[in-house]
Amino acid sequence: MKQKTVGGCPKPLWMAATVLAASVGMTACGGGGGGGGGMPMLPIAPIPAPAPSPSPSPAPAENRDPVPGSEPSPSLSAPQPGSTAAVGNDSEGIYAGVRGIAFVGTNGSLAGSFLGGTMWGSLKVTGLDWSFNPDTELYVPPNAYPVTGSGTFTPKKSVDGTYAYDNRTPSDVGPLAYTIENALAVSQASMAGTWSNTDSSPSLGVTVQVDGQGVFTGSTSGVQIGQCTLSGTVALAQPGSAKNMYSLTLKAVNAATASTNDCKLTPAATGSYAGPAIIGLVPAGVYDSNGYFRSLMFLIRSNTGATLLVNLRKQP
Repeated sequence: MKQKTVGGCPKPLWMAATVLAASVGMTACGGGGGGGGGMPMLPIAPIPAPAPSPSPSPAPAENRDPVPGSEPSPSLSAPQPGSTAAVGNDSEGIYAGVRGIAFVGTNGSLAGSFLGGTMWGSLKVTGLDWSFNPDTELYVPPNAYPVTGSGTFTPKKSVDGTYAYDNRTPSDVGPLAYTIENALAVSQASMAGTWSNTDSSPSLGVTVQVDGQGVFTGSTSGVQIGQCTLSGTVALAQPGSAKNMYSLTLKAVNAATASTNDCKLTPAATGSYAGPAIIGLVPAGVYDSNGYFRSLMFLIRSNTGATLLVNLRKQP
């Protein structure tokens, strides 16, 4: 039999393999012929069976319960009594989508923030068709341009159309969807409380405290907006109604110190801003059943064209 030397002694290949498999070192050689002194065959050690894989941990149960402090979503199919969706006309309300957000008043007033800039003016509404009135402008800093265009409302569903400015190719207005905030009934007292975004937007932080009559004070912080002291009012656009549309006016005063940035809102003449505001609804979780938190959203403009769009969550 062909042999190989392992540890200085001749061993058959199978024995060498057996020794290695059994992790036994062999250093002595067997004696001469006959029955005495021969090395006995070593049994092949069985390879231990692999340990069974642990069972995977069960996935955590999906939490579909209401999040503490949240409220149920209103429904456009069954709007709250007195809300815009319940008693408003076929054009007024809040519309939003990937292309922007628009606030349309009961009289056709318009304020919107789109990919190209912010738009201010009014709509001429005939039935479900609309067109821009001559007072409508698109503000693209530092310029304001007259806007032309038209489109159609799908009542309590959406708004669509196009707009053009400065002899450019028309851009799409939407489609923008009629949002669930239109189904929320509100009052002047709904605005009372503290609203802030400082935990989610440290570079453009805004906090306001609103009393029961809609008078507020507040402050700003962060490199994008600077250190300002705020004051103003936020009142129902239609006093006595339950429609979710408010008018907000704001005045800013520079409150910078040696270690903070100058207020960016005060370059506007007198530091005054005005525009629409609403109570927004921010999802509290992944599922609709998790509920919603309230927020104060407003789009305001100064008399020099400077604009501010923020969304402030109501604080506990």
